[in-house]
Amino acid sequence: MIDFDKYLYSTGTHYIANSGKDENSGTRGGKAGDQTGHEAELRKWYNRPWTVILRHPDQTVALTIAKLSIAMCLNPNVGYDQGERTTYWKALKAADYDPSKITTPCEEDCTAGVSANVKAAGHMCGIASLEDLPICTSRNMLAQLTSAGFVALSQSKYLTSPDYLLPGDILLYENHHAACNITCGKKVLDYWNPPQTPAKQPEEKPDKPEVQPPFVAITGNSVFVRKGPSTDYGSIGVVHKGDKLHYFGFDFPDNGWHLVEFEGQTGWVSGKYGRVEA
Repeated sequence: MIDFDKYLYSTGTHYIANSGKDENSGTRGGKAGDQTGHEAELRKWYNRPWTVILRHPDQTVALTIAKLSIAMCLNPNVGYDQGERTTYWKALKAADYDPSKITTPCEEDCTAGVSANVKAAGHMCGIASLEDLPICTSRNMLAQLTSAGFVALSQSKYLTSPDYLLPGDILLYENHHAACNITCGKKVLDYWNPPQTPAKQPEEKPDKPEVQPPFVAITGNSVFVRKGPSTDYGSIGVVHKGDKLHYFGFDFPDNGWHLVEFEGQTGWVSGKYGRVEA
């Protein structure tokens, strides 16, 4: 039995799931499986540097991705090889999306491992856009994950410190490297409260469902919903006083922005013009 909380809520090391080289310190041609214990490993956060953080707005999905990443790194049958990078996904699928049950040596690389775990989370949580995700590269991961519903965060506080990272965040250095964040950052512990049991999304939604708490009640007359948590980001639409938007729980006190759902997309509303009602 894996003690996931040991890594998710570590008060010492801030862990990420990282893959970078085979047993020969190369990228191709090594023996299948983890020969050194470091081909796929849980290691201390480091600044690669990262160019963008990709976050799924559903905390249950994010938690699932984090747990899959932990289990992948703890299984010595999962190693690193760019030439055999898709064999981990095949083994994961055959193991009913449980990395700890993989018994045949297989290989992944930094982006293939992330992609496989995101796809597995999609199957476990019943989200088609994640199930259909391709095995990405560092060149197309940003476009593929945002198309599948991830939010791109590029403020320096997310990129240069682990303090604002949440479990399941994907760390991307475009065209070079990717990893998965595991430990909840010390400055966002109060905002991390995922349900423990993933529930599949309903097949159909009513045309105009009643917005249930928690939601953001708009208090301004005409308020922009923006692509990111700053007025530097462009608008994806306008909401009006009295409107209610689904709230995803990422209201950080230092910047005062709410992550919400707007017309099937995720966006940000300034805390000056919206009030969270639980």
